Amino acid sequence: MKKTATGIAAFILAFIMLFTAFTSSFSAAQATFSADAYSTIVTASDFQTDDEAAYNRFATVLGKMKKDGMPVPHSVLVGGDYSKMQLDIAAPGVVLIKNRFLSVYPDANPNSVICIQGNHDNPSPVFAKTGLYDMGTYSLFCINEDSFPWRQYLRGEETVKKTASALESSLNNLKKQGDTRPVIVLTHVPLHHSTRSGGGDNLYSSYIFNVLNNAAKDMDIIFLFGHNHSSTYDDYIGGAVNFMKAGDTIRIPDPEKRSEEVYKEETLNFTYTNCGYIGYSDNSNSGASTNKLTAMAIELCNDKINFVRYCESGLFSTESVERINEAGDSYDTGAKFDKPIVGNESGWKMSEAFWSLILGFLSKLGFIKF
Repeated sequence: MKKTATGIAAFILAFIMLFTAFTSSFSAAQATFSADAYSTIVTASDFQTDDEAAYNRFATVLGKMKKDGMPVPHSVLVGGDYSKMQLDIAAPGVVLIKNRFLSVYPDANPNSVICIQGNHDNPSPVFAKTGLYDMGTYSLFCINEDSFPWRQYLRGEETVKKTASALESSLNNLKKQGDTRPVIVLTHVPLHHSTRSGGGDNLYSSYIFNVLNNAAKDMDIIFLFGHNHSSTYDDYIGGAVNFMKAGDTIRIPDPEKRSEEVYKEETLNFTYTNCGYIGYSDNSNSGASTNKLTAMAIELCNDKINFVRYCESGLFSTESVERINEAGDSYDTGAKFDKPIVGNESGWKMSEAFWSLILGFLSKLGFIKF
């Protein structure tokens, strides 16, 4: 009888241990995303594909995020390059991004997907115009590739100066209004020095960097980019997955000299990271970097901002920064996504309808999944 009782006790103890282990691992999975976040923003860029592979990967990564507890994202920010070829075929890419987003979060608003132009994309009504947008829980400054181009040594200085001036004016106005919400700057071309184009790819990025670094003394600023796809261009800051924050040293091109070796070292006052290459990276495997294809979630909390990055296999990395301005009671202006934030709404609707029809037809023929 005593042996039976001992056996039952051992069984119960083992069951409790297994149950505890199961619930602990389940809780750990659910704890990836913060219960304190009042807004979650998903970011990705550089789909660089002529089929649906990168878009399907985006859905897979979103699914992993959702499984680990990510609520319906407030918005999705996409940093350009929707195809391998430099043609005006961004529209079907934007349609696919929206459809994949809704396949994972069917209750989300498709108009909360905000896309900008990359260097593989001709200007299109599907892109938000360069400028400032009130996103409710944060301010967004979009910069299309036409406003901050690649190969700047060929055609860029006055264009970049004009964009930097518009950015500075917008940030100054936010400060005058006492707006303490975070500001996200979404663009395609990065700020940091690289050997691309013989050091001339973003030769005049210092004009934008100086504006942001000055404003970030009083504001929470996040700079999101795409474009480099790792390779040797940004191995030194992490390759396809990079993250730099206030206090880190960054190399900025010297506008006076186009060179692979000449740059200025500056101390960051803001957060600097890429959107997440979801379709293509070409890493040199330097050992100090990665070529992982990822998307990222940005969590806005009252006193901090979290950066949660996922690849197809699940969680890849997490980072966090303390906020300069706590959210308090004014972290949401109540801005809504009633209409697409694009430059030409009628053109966008026609474009979306056209490409939805084309993609649906190709899908029925078995060429793609749509």
